[in-house]
Formats: sequence, structure tokens, C-alpha cells
Amino acid sequence: MAWVRLGKVVRALGLDGRLGVAGSEGALARLGRVALFRPGAERPEERKVLEARRQGRLWALRVEGVGDRSAAEALVGTEVRARREELGEAGEGLHFWVDLEGLRVVTEAGEDLGRVEELYVTGGVDVLLVRGPRGEKLIPLAPYVRLEREVGRLVVDAPQGLLEENKEGSEARKGEP
Repeated sequence: MAWVRLGKVVRALGLDGRLGVAGSEGALARLGRVALFRPGAERPEERKVLEARRQGRLWALRVEGVGDRSAAEALVGTEVRARREELGEAGEGLHFWVDLEGLRVVTEAGEDLGRVEELYVTGGVDVLLVRGPRGEKLIPLAPYVRLEREVGRLVVDAPQGLLEENKEGSEARKGEP
């Protein structure tokens, strides 16, 4: 079973146990249950979602068993996750990280670049770390990458220079003492 990170509890909201969750794009509003992953805990705590709504830049989340501000404050730093199968489709042009992890990556010409190993969330365009025959490559997720879900791969239509080695820099290092 794969868990998908939806966000992180960053503060308590109000006095009735609402959790202020940052980093979520709206999946919380569609879920009946979430899992709370506390730092250092061995297992997640699954909780029923009582309410989830946007509140400014955060999501206000009420879950079963958290009834006051003190209980909500005790959860600050906790990751909020959901089971992948409960999320459905991410939407047109959107992807859940768990769906990309381990996928084969090829160029438009069919050259194998390797497999997706990590995702870096940059605040702008997320970046994939791909490891393969040509070493590690950092590839911006959009607009250069297309998911071919039916064959289980990502196709990169990279602009000139994105996947090329920095030969000038390599030559300069060779000449250094």
C-alpha cells in the first residue's frame, strides 16, 4: 500500500481542534480518512475527516479525536497522508509523486535516460532526479515531461542543452592542477 503525502500540520487553527495543513492542493476535501504520521512514530494514526476546507493559504482540517486547541498543537509537525487508492486521479496534467516514482524515462527519440528516483519540490516547477546509463539528470517536470500511463513511462521533450553534459566545464576541470 502506498501513502501519498498531502501536507504537513503547521499550526492549530481556532479553539476547536482544527489543524492548519500546508502543502495540500485540495485532495483533503475529497477524503473520508487520512493518516497522521508523527515524527518518530512507528505507525501512522488513521483518522476520519470531519471537515476540510480552504482557509487562506492553509487547509483547515478537523479529524476525529482532535477536539481542542491543545490536541491540535500537539500535532504540529505531523505529516498528513492518504492511501493512494483513495485519491482517484490527480486530474489533467497533474500527477501524484507515488505514480511517477520508479518509472522509466526516455527521450522523444527513444533514448533511455533511466528511472525516476526522487522528486524535488522547488516552489516553482518540481524537478525529477533520474538515474540511468548517463548518470544522474535533473529534469524539470513541466513542461518538458509527458506521462504515458498506458506503457508506464515518462517521455522527455527536452530543449537543447538540458540533457547535454557540460563539456566546457569538464574540460576546464581536466586542466586544473
